[in-house]
Amino acid sequence: MKAKATPKRARKTAEPPAEKEAYVRRARRIEGQVQAISRMIDEERYCVDILMQIRAARSALKSLSIELLESHTNHCVREAFESNNGEKTIQELLEVFKTYS
Repeated sequence: MKAKATPKRARKTAEPPAEKEAYVRRARRIEGQVQAISRMIDEERYCVDILMQIRAARSALKSLSIELLESHTNHCVREAFESNNGEKTIQELLEVFKTYS
């Protein structure tokens, strides 16, 4: 079964600049963790050490995704309700929840 393609969004994030910078820093840190995993595999490091690094990267990704979801709910969803576009946003949010479950 093919994965359902997600339409690209033209919307921008509503996060304040400081919040956006924090997200970018965290994403870059996670990127570094993933690159370190590749190096560890290439260097034939101990499997358990590699698995621990994978776990740390997954945990960091999960934490970032939760923060982004909270921010989206507090900014974008709230804004949609204030501009009477809440129903569409609720459907989109439910799709996101289905993806994460």
